[in-house]
Amino acid sequence: MSKEPNAKLEMEIARQCAPVLAGLKPSNLLILEDRLTAPRDAFPEGAGLSARLLYQGPRKSIWLVYRRVELERVLALPEIREFLKEWGYSESCMDCMLRRLAARFAACREKKQAFPHEMGVFLGYPLGDVKGFITYGGKNYLYSGYWKVYENVEETKKQFQLFEAVKTSLTEAVRNGMGIWGALQERLPQPV
Repeated sequence: MSKEPNAKLEMEIARQCAPVLAGLKPSNLLILEDRLTAPRDAFPEGAGLSARLLYQGPRKSIWLVYRRVELERVLALPEIREFLKEWGYSESCMDCMLRRLAARFAACREKKQAFPHEMGVFLGYPLGDVKGFITYGGKNYLYSGYWKVYENVEETKKQFQLFEAVKTSLTEAVRNGMGIWGALQERLPQPV
């Protein structure tokens, strides 16, 4: 593969998944045009990153990029497990849950069922915000950034600021030819 598509792929990964790459979030969606390769092909060995195809459409693919250990930890929390059971996730293995999520997401994209809003917990959103979004149908939120916020606004704003700082750092590194993986070795903005 030529260097140009890899640079474009790296830029998309940096732009859409910076908080995951920096270890600040367990996962994120990555939407790619079909001409780009699978994201897992861009991850260096030992990066601790995985990618699961959630949907392959005619013009784009939608991936879940995740850190396995961190996502397993989130999905094992008792309150998350109880919440997911309400949405039909009776499985205990993460890969089984991800298969169910992918099937529900694909059915939504194909207009066969509603959006699987439980996806928010897979993306590391606070459970209160996921429940708030479901309860209020995406309305009546207190703040909006990486997700709609229904609780802990000030704390979440700080988190969003850190996400933005990391995204800026990584996209600038890619733009300047350093690449994501080189930038991750350098000092990134840290939580305050």
